[in-house]
Parts: sequence; structure tokens; C-alpha cells
Amino acid sequence: MPLRAASAGPAHAALQRFIAQHADIAQAARVGVAFSGGADSTALLLAALSAWGAQRVCALHVNHGLQPAAAEFSRHVQAFCARQGVACAQADVQLAVQRGQSVEEQARLARYAALADLARQQRCTVVLLAQHGDDQVESLLLALLRGAGPRGLAAMPDCLQRHDMLFARPLLACSAAELRAWLQQQGVEYLHDPMNTDPAYRRSRIRAELLPVIARLEPGYRQTLQRSAALCATADRLIQHLAADDLRRCITPQGLDLAALRQLDPARRCEALRLWLRQRGQRLDRARTEELARQIGHTARGAHRLTLRLPHGEVRREGGLLRFVPCRAGNRGE
Repeated sequence: MPLRAASAGPAHAALQRFIAQHADIAQAARVGVAFSGGADSTALLLAALSAWGAQRVCALHVNHGLQPAAAEFSRHVQAFCARQGVACAQADVQLAVQRGQSVEEQARLARYAALADLARQQRCTVVLLAQHGDDQVESLLLALLRGAGPRGLAAMPDCLQRHDMLFARPLLACSAAELRAWLQQQGVEYLHDPMNTDPAYRRSRIRAELLPVIARLEPGYRQTLQRSAALCATADRLIQHLAADDLRRCITPQGLDLAALRQLDPARRCEALRLWLRQRGQRLDRARTEELARQIGHTARGAHRLTLRLPHGEVRREGGLLRFVPCRAGNRGE
């Protein structure tokens, strides 16, 4: 039977606060919920059903096939949705992970693409994601450990556009413990993802080993670290505005004007280059960006053979310009 007490839960309270601030989401004709069958997405799905009703909600399940329990998760998702009287759409994704790539990262990217496709098929205009405050803290700590700048330290935004679809995270103010406590109080069944406790993944070790220590040192660490993430997000927005202004002064229809780039100090040159590459679907780590910026600074004295190979193309100097040349379809991965 459908659960009728969802309106009393922490996920529902967080969702109500969230949609009060986002009228476009509140008024969506049809809402997708990324539903894995785990605790967090179960709480979110029940909250969405309480807020919008089963006719306006669709559960979206992506099966990566990364673990032996994947088939069990799919069966649980279908059965749970049937009991709640809510539509459920599923996509099976096959990952092609190349050498040196992160399985977690490739799975995340494939999940966004699959969720966006499912949402469009179900006529949903927004997809709700169940990441909560603990996920946000873990993302921030992971970013710190890899030496990220303001963009990485901003962690997860509450709304983002991917694959021409709006994704939203209404549970960032909730903790994992309160979501699970409510589900257990209500007797709601959910599945446990073994990857969440697998020490092979750095995020799992942060959750199991580091967060308990931080909690003892600073009980209010969730709010404190989320405030730091929000400040980094504000700083990144200012940096991106400045980078966009710099890029407008450097860009031509044929490529980037090297003379104009050299007029920028190295830090601003790096940000303009990173923005230019992101606009072309490329990601470049900070060390390689700084090396490219350094070489550009020397182009007035030579560096005629300046080139940089990327997974999906090449950055090269052509006279006084810096151009990005995409790979031909047959040359990808060469």
C-alpha cells in the first residue's frame, strides 16, 4: 500500500522549502526522481509523491551493471514503484572505461545522460537527485584532497543543467542519519548499496573513517563546510564573470588572439583558457592549463610548434592564433 505519512518526514520538509524557492520546479507538469532503491532516493521519491501526487511523478532508474546486486536493485525499484502506484522508467547502461579513467566518474557521466534521456521520454521537465548534506561534505573534502580551486570547492549546486535537462538537489540540507531514521520509523524498506561501504573507494573511507573524527571535533561541521562551499561558489561566479570578459577580448571567429592572451596576467590567462576549453566540451587540469598559459606567454619569442593533445581534439598554434581542432570521429582515442 502507498505510504501516507511522507508529509511528516525530513525529506518532505526539505523539498517544500526547496520548491518554495523555485517556482518553476514547483509548477512542473511532470517531475522525474532519480531512484536507485537506496535510502536517500527512497525518502526523496516518497516526498515527491506527497508533494505532487503519483500522476505528476515518475521514478527514473539507471542500471550500470557495476555490481552483482544490480539486478536485485532493479527488481526492488519496480516492485516498490508498483506498490506506491507511481510510474517507473529504467535504462541499462554499458560503461566503456578507458585506461586511466575513473569508473566512478564515467558512471556518473553516463547516469546524467541516461537520466536526461529517460526524463524526456517521460515528458519530465526536471529530475530530482537525492544527494544530501553528507554527500555535499564528502564532495568538498574530496575536492580539498585533490587540490581543487574555488570551482571544485563549491561542491554540488542545488540546481544544474546537463544534457538540456534541469537537475535539482532538494535534500542538501538533510543528513543521511535523519533520512534513514525516518524511513526506519515508518517501516519503509530500502536497499543498502555495498559500494557505499567499500574501502576501495575514497569517498567510502572518508564517510567511515574521517567524518566521525570531524564530527567529534566540530559537531556542526555540515553547516560550517556547506557555508564554505557556498562562499567558494560565490568566488567562482566572480572568477567566471572576469574570465568571460577576458575571453571576449581575446576571441575571434578563427580562434584566440595570442597577442591579446599575452596581455593578461598568467592567472587570468589560465581562467580564460579553461573557460574557452569548457565551452568546447574539454576538461583540462590546472597543471596542464598553467603550462599552456606559460607557453602562450612565450609565443612572442617563438613556440611556433605549440600543440596540446586532448581526448577529443587538439589545441594548436596557427600563426597569431590559438585554435581548437576537434578529432574526426574515426580518430578518437588515438
